Amino acid sequence: MRLVTLDLETVPDEALVSAVDGEPDRPYPEQVKRLVAERRARTGGRTDFLPLPYHRPVVACLLEATAEGGVVSLFDAVVWTDQRATEAAFLQDAWQRLDGASLVSFHGKGFDLPVLELRSLKYSVPTAPSVAAVGLNGGNHHFDMRELLAGQASPAPLDLYAKLVGLPGKSDIAGADVAALYAAGEFDRIAAYCMTDVIQTYLLFLRHRLVEGALTSDGYAESVAQARWALPRLISRRLGPGERSQLDGFLESCEAFFDSPEGTGLRRAL
Repeated sequence: MRLVTLDLETVPDEALVSAVDGEPDRPYPEQVKRLVAERRARTGGRTDFLPLPYHRPVVACLLEATAEGGVVSLFDAVVWTDQRATEAAFLQDAWQRLDGASLVSFHGKGFDLPVLELRSLKYSVPTAPSVAAVGLNGGNHHFDMRELLAGQASPAPLDLYAKLVGLPGKSDIAGADVAALYAAGEFDRIAAYCMTDVIQTYLLFLRHRLVEGALTSDGYAESVAQARWALPRLISRRLGPGERSQLDGFLESCEAFFDSPEGTGLRRAL
């Protein structure tokens, strides 16, 4: 089985915001401010999160892995920003990677995958035949960790689940900060933030596979050890210098997870 762990970072689509605002000469920040205020008013103050058609991806990170012989092994990492390639080119590449794979995400069913489909609608980019917003077809799966970890309870944020298992969770950046960082040209910070989310989602996935019995204790320990070995090499090979510098210290902050009894040889602890 091939696995793709995916996360997107988005900003409000400038063209759509302007079209809805109806005043093209109004500055974009003011248009967004008015739109958010209207959203908050319409929801009775419950949320200012904009509907999915407004979300334009500016950064995407992916980790690719294979699950064979009871062990999950990372083999590639991808970072895309809209400063590197066009959105249409990113969409084409993303669907090619997702085709035939099982997807790992955090709230991907409710956000990342529908956003990819809506942006493909905008740019007339065909989606992968095996992928749909409600799941994946042809025997593939969508492991949405937000859904799987919550079960029948109310879901918690990624930050909380990550800290629960010894991962660092969020640092000084949250999703709500992305638009301001993008406006300030902090593209490397956004990319690094996105990659930390992808890495922690992948490691949560490994722990969940152990708990649900899909990985044996030895298989889990070997999968975690492989991730510990592969991640610094993938980051060094596949990320740009600025992105790597923003990730300084992150893998070290994951040591509590890697050094936990479950990650260093659960079989010996039983």
